[in-house]
Amino acid sequence: MKKIIVRSNYKLYYLPVIKNYFINYNKSRDACSIIWESTDYDISTLDAYITSIQCDDGEDLHELINSEWPDSEGKDDFKIIELNDFEAIQGDNENDYLLCYTAVISLDLDKHPIFKKALDKADNQIVARISFKKDGKPLVDSEGYAEYLFEMDQDQFVELEEVE
Repeated sequence: MKKIIVRSNYKLYYLPVIKNYFINYNKSRDACSIIWESTDYDISTLDAYITSIQCDDGEDLHELINSEWPDSEGKDDFKIIELNDFEAIQGDNENDYLLCYTAVISLDLDKHPIFKKALDKADNQIVARISFKKDGKPLVDSEGYAEYLFEMDQDQFVELEEVE
């Protein structure tokens, strides 16, 4: 799909080309792993959401931010349409978990040309970063920053697949 430009009364208007993309961490072999550090929260009582998506072009790590994340600093690069079948599967150790889920996000890659170019170099491989909510609200510390809940263990890159 190409950019759509509408001419009205001699003015040109750019209509964004927002597309939906599928993220598949449904199998434990594809899942990122974490080490749960929080003693205040039990992972099974929280709701997951995607804070960012990252891709690596071989030189730099590029990132798009979800506005729900407390540390977003006003960025609003994509929207979560759905996050399904989230499961934190117990790993080999007591606090190790594999994060399994599928998600659909919407974004306009044309608004993010550097990320789009990096994504192309990365063969559409991304890492989706997860955080957690309670009662529909992201968990924050006393200063309003994202609550420290876990340490990343292993990242798994998966394809960002366009949904038709």
